[in-house]
Amino acid sequence: METLKKKFSKVRYVGWATSMSPIVEREKKTMEYNVWWDKDDQCGGFEMYDEETYGEDYYAAGCLDFTDTTLDGYDGVFSLDEEVVNCLEEWGADVKQMREDLEL
Repeated sequence: METLKKKFSKVRYVGWATSMSPIVEREKKTMEYNVWWDKDDQCGGFEMYDEETYGEDYYAAGCLDFTDTTLDGYDGVFSLDEEVVNCLEEWGADVKQMREDLEL
């Protein structure tokens, strides 16, 4: 059984967006990422939060769905964070269609 895991931090500009908010106020935060991919079960997940408040201000988590090595779905967030996609690509996942769908 092969499960890949990675924990890393990245400085990002983050803000809350809703379907009713045409303008999103963004602020600079250091975000902690936890990403995993269980290649045998063709699933994975992610968690991300701001380090300053340990997720009190900004927190997101969700699941990832694969067909073989192709990332073909996710749940838990409106739009998958680019850093999660980058991490999966580093591990050899085919994220081409996801990048096109998300315009990353």
